[in-house]
Amino acid sequence: MLLLILPWYVMGISSELKPEKITSDLRFYEINTCEISLVDFLIQNPNVVYQDHYKISYNNYSSMKCFGTITGIDQINHVFYISIGTSSNLNLVIQTLVWVLIISFIKKNKDVEFSFKFIFSLILSSLLFVLMVFSEERFYLKTLYFFDFSSLQHFVQLFFTIFFVSITSYYILQSRIRSLCHYLPFLYLFIGVFSGFNFNFFTIGLTSFGFVRWFVNKKIWFNFYYLVFLLLLWTNNAYNKEFFVDPDKIRGFSSAMYSSYNVLFYSLFIIFLINGLISIFEIQYNFEIEKYFYNMLYSSSLIFFIGFAGSGIPLFNFLSYYLFGLNKYGINRTNLFELNEWGERMAWRGLSPSAETIGEFFAIIIFIYFYLLFNKNIKYNLFNFILAFISFVGLLASNNRAAFISVLLCILMLIYKKNFKPYMNYILLTGFVGISVILIGINNFSYSLNFLGDSLLSDAIYYSLNEDNYSSSVNYFKDVKQNKSFQYGLISLISIVGFYINRSELWGIFFARHNPEIQDTLFGSGPLNYGQLYGDIDINPTYSFLLPHSSILSLFLFVGIINLTVLIIFILRKSILKIRFSDNIFIYLSIFALLNLLKSDSIIYFSSFANYLFFFYSAYKIKK
Repeated sequence: MLLLILPWYVMGISSELKPEKITSDLRFYEINTCEISLVDFLIQNPNVVYQDHYKISYNNYSSMKCFGTITGIDQINHVFYISIGTSSNLNLVIQTLVWVLIISFIKKNKDVEFSFKFIFSLILSSLLFVLMVFSEERFYLKTLYFFDFSSLQHFVQLFFTIFFVSITSYYILQSRIRSLCHYLPFLYLFIGVFSGFNFNFFTIGLTSFGFVRWFVNKKIWFNFYYLVFLLLLWTNNAYNKEFFVDPDKIRGFSSAMYSSYNVLFYSLFIIFLINGLISIFEIQYNFEIEKYFYNMLYSSSLIFFIGFAGSGIPLFNFLSYYLFGLNKYGINRTNLFELNEWGERMAWRGLSPSAETIGEFFAIIIFIYFYLLFNKNIKYNLFNFILAFISFVGLLASNNRAAFISVLLCILMLIYKKNFKPYMNYILLTGFVGISVILIGINNFSYSLNFLGDSLLSDAIYYSLNEDNYSSSVNYFKDVKQNKSFQYGLISLISIVGFYINRSELWGIFFARHNPEIQDTLFGSGPLNYGQLYGDIDINPTYSFLLPHSSILSLFLFVGIINLTVLIIFILRKSILKIRFSDNIFIYLSIFALLNLLKSDSIIYFSSFANYLFFFYSAYKIKK
């Protein structure tokens, strides 16, 4: 309760001014900035807590003395925008204390002993995050108050603050490492992004795990090819380029700059982050899918109800952003099934930055519930059914039809594995096709194959400025179409699939922007980096910041066609194809994840990245 209230009250204690009622005359608050605490302001204006025409937001670019105080109020039409001062450096400390307090409720199951190698690993991890800040100066100019990027002193101060976060995060996670995988679902609730920064509380601790795994255990999951060849290639390709992209809703797990330094630091970051996650997965000998499932139920219900409350209560929306470390503010639409002006269902995302990602989370819960009931791992329980039904409502509200079809497919595969009667196969197949056709839309099957096959290229050309500004991808598509080559047949197949899953336009926009050279096509431009994609080629305006809406396309951008092909073949051989001889739930979950990575950006949100990697790793470890 102290962490919830004190930060928004203590800085206003010394002020002798008393807050006024908020009206259209805002002169009092324009003159007396950094004087009135948020708590005092809300006591005087209680209607701000619950009336949705007030919007409370954070002002990270303010001094520490302004923390938790009113730094400005603006009125646009009938809506009041209230700015609350915060300090990015203080956010590192306060938010860390909040999340450490929450994690401390998990029972400790291991003692932590710090040695020189451990401390050295934490120092290197902290230094890496400082270098990531250094390489993204353009992003931090708007969030770090009077931070001099040419001053060594400022970076030393930042290093010690991040080192505090690193050692705290490492200790609180390491002391509970043997049960952490049971709590992975809570990453969808406690996202852990620091307000004002482009990194995540949990990734700091996990990156420290990766360094410890390297220095102490002498293990690393990557070979010479990645560590030398790809790092040198990616860094060299970014030489003398300075493309910037605002991370927006993917803040915390995505680079803001495309430059040699930034590509190098983020490449090292992903190496040690994955190694940190693997070091946790390796020791989950007593993992129980039932505990994982129950935590999914609790997490999803909290996401649903807090997201719904925050959509109509401004104070809830404000506090949930800070306390849960959200990438962006929760949705402010209370109608779960609202239609737009064209009569189309609008997606509801609650606290999540992505309706697609949270829809997949709800769908996974439904499948695991069905799996556990089907295999009699758990008995029917009314309370569990109610929580699972809430997840089903959340799935419908997210309007994620692909996740719905995917979970249906996984359930049908499970039934097929249990029942080998021939007529049952035909019934299952017919039912699946029928439901899929209804969800896709019967009218969409009336278009010709030529139209469908060309839709991807047509959308890419439509969003390109002119013929002189075509990306190398568009020029390549035009050439192979004119020559009627085999490659265009593959492109047409992708175009048809994209049209039926409502991704043709978004993938067309991606290729209108994608302007790679041959080495970028083969080996990619570096992990977690969209800077070159959004900064290299100008296209016609889009209605919002649009991601590729396919994790497969994002991986193609990051690591290139060669590495992507090898990765997919590896996952198919080592995880997916084990369905032939095993009914293990992680094989089904890996199938679900792979199907959805085709049409969603889930891989670039840390919550789904960590959970999906756990699915693939667990399926990989299954023995014949």
